[in-house]
Amino acid sequence: MTRAATTDGVYEVPDRIARGALGIALLLALGACSEQVTSSLGCPELCSDQSATLRDTLLTDAVVFDTTLTGYPQLGTTRELSLVARGDTADSRIVARFDTLPSTYVPATAQADSAIAFVDSATMIFVVDTTFVRPTTAVTIDAYDVDTTAADTNADAVIPLFRPDRLIGSTTFQPAQVRDTLRLQLSNDALLAKIQAKARLRVGLKLRDGSFPTLRVSGSAFTPRIRFRTSTDSTVAPDTIQLTSLTPTDDPVVASGLALYPVIAAGVLPPPPQDFLAVGGMNGARSYLRFLIPPIVLDSVQVIRASLELTQRAPRSAGGSGDTITVLTSAILAGPSITDVKTELNFLAPTNSFPIDTLRVVPGQDLIRRVEIVNLVRAWRVVGADKATRALVLTAAQEGTSPGEIDFYSSDAPADVRPRLRLTYVPRRGFGIP
Repeated sequence: MTRAATTDGVYEVPDRIARGALGIALLLALGACSEQVTSSLGCPELCSDQSATLRDTLLTDAVVFDTTLTGYPQLGTTRELSLVARGDTADSRIVARFDTLPSTYVPATAQADSAIAFVDSATMIFVVDTTFVRPTTAVTIDAYDVDTTAADTNADAVIPLFRPDRLIGSTTFQPAQVRDTLRLQLSNDALLAKIQAKARLRVGLKLRDGSFPTLRVSGSAFTPRIRFRTSTDSTVAPDTIQLTSLTPTDDPVVASGLALYPVIAAGVLPPPPQDFLAVGGMNGARSYLRFLIPPIVLDSVQVIRASLELTQRAPRSAGGSGDTITVLTSAILAGPSITDVKTELNFLAPTNSFPIDTLRVVPGQDLIRRVEIVNLVRAWRVVGADKATRALVLTAAQEGTSPGEIDFYSSDAPADVRPRLRLTYVPRRGFGIP
């Protein structure tokens, strides 16, 4: 059966759940394991058979449970965000929190601090990932004051604040000017008013509708900041305001994660129906698949290939129909004692732990896609079903930043299009002098 679920907010995992994740270290250690199929060619005197005939079988009931969960990456868990402007198809904005503003500066000719009464050259500086996509036409980014007494992580409260009377900055960048670091001009008067009122500053960034609809903002290596001058004296160094987030006040870890977060204004689809498995989209859909492979299959054969076959179906939405989506496969590292799917998704193996195929696909229909998971299947056999959940998760590299969604048939679909596992193997051989 397939169940659809949504996630919102920041999910916390209690310590007792962490203790239930069994077999993690062993799974990672076996991530690159491989078995050489040499038959008995290297030991003719000791091996009973010189042949290794490849056999093939299709397990149509290997996937015993699958579902789609949405709302990833969870709010506050990533600072790799995108500005997207595709009208009603997709609209993603970014909020940067500057909850601590300086109120004084040190004049060049004075020993004591002086109150800031002058602001000039106010600029917001941030880094964009030009390896992800590079503009070919001019792009305009607008900045808005989106501070509110309402819950500002609630999109319904924040989106109406992106309006003309809240505009505090705007800059148009020509393609040649988009070189990793961008400098967006802000209103000197608006920043000075915030400083003198001892208020916080919440900057909402919005990519203006145009011919270039996407810009990836990276806040990991270089966090966005605001730089401005506090004096007409050129010997006084400019001041810099770093990202700071003080809410929620009772959880500094969550507050820190919300220093930079996305606001999706358009393009979020509802959870998919039961016969769908969805990956990607603005709502960040992930597909979870759990396997039951008969022990006799894994214990008595040497698996050469293991291909998860998924039948791609027509997309639910025309949004992102021309986008190429990179589908990643991650193993679940949680132990069988953890049965809640949302909790299991907190124990994902790094994508490079197991050499698993990466798919690059565009939304389409009635196409069979194959993901090679042989290294994962081998690890499952060695670790055992009592120590590791035999499950994996399909995610999109462009999760939550592209309207493109890849849809597959689930185990609730007709039998001929359900997920299935194809194994290529040879029987395990005994050794010894015959």
